[in-house]
Amino acid sequence: RVSLSLIPSQALGKYRYVEQEEQDVLLSALSALQDKAQHLEYNLSAETRIKLDLFSALGDTRRQLEITQGKVLKQDKEIGEMKRKIAEVMAVSPGMSFMTPRPAVPQYLTKFLNSERDVLNPLALMYQCLKK
Repeated sequence: RVSLSLIPSQALGKYRYVEQEEQDVLLSALSALQDKAQHLEYNLSAETRIKLDLFSALGDTRRQLEITQGKVLKQDKEIGEMKRKIAEVMAVSPGMSFMTPRPAVPQYLTKFLNSERDVLNPLALMYQCLKK
């Protein structure tokens, strides 16, 4: 026979054993969750640093772009001003040509350059002057 006084003490011991197992499982889960939270916090911190670096680089690039655009606008204005000045000069002196002058060819070479039948022979040892 089992004594009735032992039943509550056995049930209490069994309950304590189950309660201890549940506590261990809960503590293990809590520890795992804390580790995971710490890992996520570290990753989030690293991500935040990267984002701050990227936004800083973006700001620098925007400033450089604004500076470059300002230079381009300034140069466009200068080009427009130069075109206007050239147009004024051309309007005032229509007879002037802004082409580069050709070098003058000496008279004795023009006849030689214009003739196609007189071709110099690179193998000739000597040439004689032609008399007119």
